[in-house]
Amino acid sequence: MDVKTLKKLIDLPARNEFFTEILEFIESLDQLDYIYSKIHEIPEGKIPIIHVKKSMDFNEVKYVKLFVGAQHNEYNGLFGILELFQQIKNKERSLNDLLVDNQVLIFSPLMNPFGFLHPRELNKSGYYLENGMNLNRFWRRTFIPEFISEENKINEVSIPGQALLLKEILEPYWNKEDIKIFIIDFHETSLLGRFPRDLSMNLTKFYKFDHWLKEAIIKNIIDLNKMKYYGNLLFNKCNSSSDHSHLNLSIKQVNSIREKLFEFLVNNQRKLPFYFVYSRKSKDYCSRLVNKIYPKLGDILWETTFPTHNHEFHDHGCLVKMNDDVLRNNVYSMELENQKQFLNIFEEIEQSKNNENYFIEKLDMINKTLILAKITIMEMVKLF
Repeated sequence: MDVKTLKKLIDLPARNEFFTEILEFIESLDQLDYIYSKIHEIPEGKIPIIHVKKSMDFNEVKYVKLFVGAQHNEYNGLFGILELFQQIKNKERSLNDLLVDNQVLIFSPLMNPFGFLHPRELNKSGYYLENGMNLNRFWRRTFIPEFISEENKINEVSIPGQALLLKEILEPYWNKEDIKIFIIDFHETSLLGRFPRDLSMNLTKFYKFDHWLKEAIIKNIIDLNKMKYYGNLLFNKCNSSSDHSHLNLSIKQVNSIREKLFEFLVNNQRKLPFYFVYSRKSKDYCSRLVNKIYPKLGDILWETTFPTHNHEFHDHGCLVKMNDDVLRNNVYSMELENQKQFLNIFEEIEQSKNNENYFIEKLDMINKTLILAKITIMEMVKLF
């Protein structure tokens, strides 16, 4: 991403014009060999879809790989995909990098047009759909019609058009179970920025760990520094019904961990926090994928001993949890999560006005997210 594009992204009155530019670029890809792009109209807006396939013979297809971006105001997938195709269009990258004889690639880079066009304080800067719902809670219902969500509001609302569109696009391949379908959903999370800072300032022996990621961050520091601790449980609960845990260590050990965490944050301050999550079915594939990615990008990604994590900590309707429950064989779903770049678009606009280094610093981190997204796509194309 360059300064011009970032300025368009934070210029809210010009979002419609920017959205049109994105759609026009995607439509222009249809002129290239082996690339087929189409803009689909649904009640909530326009959804661009890109297919890349070497052969038009459906009977030759053995693998389908689906890349999903911008369900929310999280743009690593969207702009990673756009940059990848811009490089191909400019002949800076060979189209052959995406072509495999028996494989179809499907890109859905912008799943939430309403959120993109109408970032508001009430919808978390474009996080939600027009009806206020979270698109990423509907995938279980979409692919498993008999599934009843524990979230009552989800059951009472119609499945969003973009979810039904992706199901329709996948359906010919889905109905042929010997075709392997790989799905990666690109996301960003503010927790990767908030939790390490919170722990570095507030960690004590009595700190309440109320999220798996907080525990993982501390375990990461312990493992990276080869710190020893005794006993089987690093974290323990006060009682079985407790909604949090505590470090099962001495005050001295906890203080040492906090010091090492602070050092870690200083050493990794310009590196990108990330992790991948997998379903039970996709664990092996996800691990092999990340083992291809992480060594290549160690200079821009934070030091971590948990580049992958089981998504069992959530019980909602995302694509990964769909993969856990769907009866169809040969489906493998994953998510990429990296540090969120546009948690509050209005704060970003203010910072762009008041911080003279805003564009340099922001673009540095955004472009790390796009490099990670592009390398993830390229490695997925090659990995079976």
